[in-house]
Amino acid sequence: MKKMTFTLTFLIAMSANIAAAVAGLVTLKPSIAVQNEQITFGDVFEGAEEKADYVIAPAPAPGKKVVFKASSLAYVARKHGLDWRPSRAISRIVVKRAGVRIPQQRILEEIRFALEDELQTGQFELSLSTQHPNIQVSTDEEQSISVASLSYSKRGNNFVAVLIAPATGPNARQYKLTGRIHRQLEIPVANRLIQPGEKITEQDLEFVLVRASKVARNTLTDPMDIVGKSPRRTLRPGHQLSVNNLGDPVTVAKGKLVTVIFKSKGIRLAVTGRALEPGAEGDIIRVENIASRKTIQAQIINAEEVHIISAGQRLANLN
Repeated sequence: MKKMTFTLTFLIAMSANIAAAVAGLVTLKPSIAVQNEQITFGDVFEGAEEKADYVIAPAPAPGKKVVFKASSLAYVARKHGLDWRPSRAISRIVVKRAGVRIPQQRILEEIRFALEDELQTGQFELSLSTQHPNIQVSTDEEQSISVASLSYSKRGNNFVAVLIAPATGPNARQYKLTGRIHRQLEIPVANRLIQPGEKITEQDLEFVLVRASKVARNTLTDPMDIVGKSPRRTLRPGHQLSVNNLGDPVTVAKGKLVTVIFKSKGIRLAVTGRALEPGAEGDIIRVENIASRKTIQAQIINAEEVHIISAGQRLANLN
């Protein structure tokens, strides 16, 4: 009976010791992520109990991580009364901080607003040296961003912008981004398909912004140089208008029947002819006399009438 009592007492004591050991057991969390500005024992360990709020180190920026040596973390833990020793398989402890990424479009908008104010114009494109800037704020912070400072070089069209995120608050962090400005020109382009011979009107044009580097030297930028002209080749919507592709509208099309007028010393003769080539008002074209089949030179007066040009008149037109 005494032996059974001793055994029962021993088992109860052992159970109490095991429970006490388990109660003080400190284990490393399998995945460590923080949301605040500091890393605590409670973020890293299970079973830290009253030591859970003790700050180990500052937290990384949102979306970033920090790496601790396992041996260094074990030393700090034991120093503060936490019995934790890493296994041989663990040499580093990675602590991540949750974050929310600021959309790239919002970043570009903020930089653009600042550049428009600096340059006093909105006729430019901008490109960033970093294609996908990784600017994040904590999950409990406002998802905002602003430009703290901006510098711009006219020589290279380069800029440096210092941004802060979140835009307000005590924990705003700075990020530096660089990029390039591409100046634009506002030029007139066709807004519909325009065939050769058609007369271009103001209603046929619209204005678009194009990078200055992509505007050809012979591109027309003044609509006054375009209206009233006609394309030599088909114009497609959105295409730049060049000097080489514009001329006067075709008044007489090739193959059209016209009245050929001859005037000399009060004599006026009229015959029917066929235009052998197209031309605008005032142009001299070749016309075939329908009756005689002879080819003559005539100046276009209007869509229905041409006047025969004498040798003297042709010479005058060349001077």
